[in-house]
Amino acid sequence: MSDVSDMNSAQGSGLADALAALRTAVESRLIEVIEAHRRDWQDLGRAGAHMLDAAALALRGGKRMRAVLGGVGMSLPQGSPDPAARLAGPHSAHLGAALEFYQASALVHDDVMDGALTRRGLPAAHRAFASKHAEGGWRGRAEDFGVSGAILLGDLLLSLACQEMSALSAPQGPARQGSGREGFPHAGAALRARAAFDAMTAEVALGQFLDVRSEVTPLPLDQDPGRASARMHHDALAVIRHKSARYSVQHPLLIGALLAGMEPASRAAELLGAFGEEIGIAFQLRDDELGAFGDPRRTGKPAGDDLREGKRTVLLALTWGRTDDAGRALLGEVLANREAGQDQIGAVARMIEDCGARAAHEEAIATHRRAGERALEELRALAGGRGVEPAALEELAHLALRLTEREA
Repeated sequence: MSDVSDMNSAQGSGLADALAALRTAVESRLIEVIEAHRRDWQDLGRAGAHMLDAAALALRGGKRMRAVLGGVGMSLPQGSPDPAARLAGPHSAHLGAALEFYQASALVHDDVMDGALTRRGLPAAHRAFASKHAEGGWRGRAEDFGVSGAILLGDLLLSLACQEMSALSAPQGPARQGSGREGFPHAGAALRARAAFDAMTAEVALGQFLDVRSEVTPLPLDQDPGRASARMHHDALAVIRHKSARYSVQHPLLIGALLAGMEPASRAAELLGAFGEEIGIAFQLRDDELGAFGDPRRTGKPAGDDLREGKRTVLLALTWGRTDDAGRALLGEVLANREAGQDQIGAVARMIEDCGARAAHEEAIATHRRAGERALEELRALAGGRGVEPAALEELAHLALRLTEREA
């Protein structure tokens, strides 16, 4: 994805304009929160500044995709205030900031577990902390300090996300009569949104453990390749659903919609969840494809890092069942091998292409996108008479393509 502004439709509709303004408001809110903590924690001196500098850096360069998705979710239910007015209020900025703080937290912790060197073209947080230790000539091992600092940074970012969610239930000042903000959001909606947010964070932790555990399980070298490939595919999809797909797309949409008053047990919420999960899976599958074949200048990470980190992706599963014994042996040499060179990575990439796994993976992306689009068509059938804003559905259709057809 080149830029989150591309996620907003090009027609210049009022809703698209409101979503573009939301991105700016979220950026401002993220800065505001960090600066407020600088003032509140001045007594921590250079140590506090070091941690908050790292927090600001962890937030830099993000596409604010989840904030925009939360805004689209807020725009879905019909009612007063209208969708554009909802996105212009402070609640949308709090929600967007909460989702972005949480995303930054998850990425910092993910990079620690993966031993990643870079994030968005810059040193990963644990590497930056380690460099600070080495430059200062401090005692102990720089690597240990780096890991400790990054774990605490992720915890801080998660705490900031929770504070922003709590702000959704706090009074935002008196609403002017006729302003369209009276009673928005109502207390029940704010509580349901917060419960959904908490469920999201718990699910991602479990999904992350599924991922970590899968990386250390032995490769099925002595098993039937077809059956082993099918099981690997099933397990990889479980990781995708619980670690990334739902929190990347489904949860931001649903949390926003719940905040705006959508009933959690409604048919609209069910269909929105189905759309979000299927598009989220396609989004992550595209991410895995870019990890193997993407341009590092655009993705911000070296090609082949997923292989070096031992990721058990759907792409790996498809390759396992389609290549020959020599190909599977090559995968065994490269997978989870931090010392694997670019020649080896290039050989694996060619094998993935030649055996047809990349084409099959592309079809899997299209299959999940089509399933999401079918859910969207059913949502569209509810529009007008069942409390769903038609303009927001057009944004969802646009997002489905932007999230799954991208180069970064």
